[in-house]
Amino acid sequence: MTSNFAYRYVSLTPEHTTATGARTYGTKSAMTATSPLFGEVDDESFALNFDLLTRGDMSRYGARKSVNGKEYSEGGMNLVIQPDDTLGLLLYAMYGDNATVNSTGYSVSGFVHTWKESNDLILPSFTIEVGREEKEHTYTGMCLSSLSISASHGEYATMSADFTGKSESAVSALTIPSFGGATFDGFHFANGTVTFSSTGASSTVSTTVKSISLEFNMNLDTDAACSIGSRTYIRQPQPQMREVTGTVEFSVAQTSSADANTPDYETALATGGAIYDDAGSGTHRAVELLFTNGTQSLEIALTKVRWEAPSQNVSGRDTSTLSMSFVALLNQNDVMSTCVLTHTAASTALASGVKYSIV
Repeated sequence: MTSNFAYRYVSLTPEHTTATGARTYGTKSAMTATSPLFGEVDDESFALNFDLLTRGDMSRYGARKSVNGKEYSEGGMNLVIQPDDTLGLLLYAMYGDNATVNSTGYSVSGFVHTWKESNDLILPSFTIEVGREEKEHTYTGMCLSSLSISASHGEYATMSADFTGKSESAVSALTIPSFGGATFDGFHFANGTVTFSSTGASSTVSTTVKSISLEFNMNLDTDAACSIGSRTYIRQPQPQMREVTGTVEFSVAQTSSADANTPDYETALATGGAIYDDAGSGTHRAVELLFTNGTQSLEIALTKVRWEAPSQNVSGRDTSTLSMSFVALLNQNDVMSTCVLTHTAASTALASGVKYSIV
């Protein structure tokens, strides 16, 4: 029996009463006329989980009774980063409503969509529907728990998004997906740059970066989403302290660099450790990752980072490389990261103020 590829899909729908209305946690809603939004996903791992409560007593040699305890869904998806609605939804899931939009639509620099963190982040929940050849599986109340970005020389830039939410709903009939980003290709590392700035006064585009990875962890408080009288979440899991970490691998095992911005082995050996801080300038970020395909671009920047201990080794077969990990911190403006997605033209959805639709 051959696989039915036409019915393999993942769709995301923000749980709102209307396109810009109030949130309705755990209830699927018709966000826009294009809802749900299907992504070109490489693979997915969404699944129902539950705790099995097993009861035994002293009069029997084995357990005799059992019930389901806490029920929840979790899993994720891996995909190539491309400038479509799925990317917009994932960035919306990470940054919430704190976004600004270039409402002029057509401009010289393109249609710009900017996100950044704030102290009053309000993150959305989603209904995620997964087509698996025979039936559609529905997971409601799904909240982003972590987002990872990875780029290596000679490869597409990729993203992994993990979610957690309510117990799976009943399976239903399949639909044929329509991909809004079908005309876009993914960002490739050949069209990317990595820029470093130690003080925010100037910046350097590194030519020795072999790979880079970023991970955003929301640290969702799932215990607070439960209550006596329900097996699954009854309220949206709230994010706790956000953690942003990353690793840069340099193809050249540089002990010291020719400029003051590119990190090197000696950078991490600084007394008391090394911190790159943009000083709130907003011009030269501590670490900045930029992808472009000539028509669209994605820029992810960290405002302040603390470098960890370097890793360098050598063997008889492999060229020596340098790996440096870092932890992102809040800068003096209480900003940890910013994200800018630029298109050459505006869509009707974006022009009307909908912050989670891109194409």
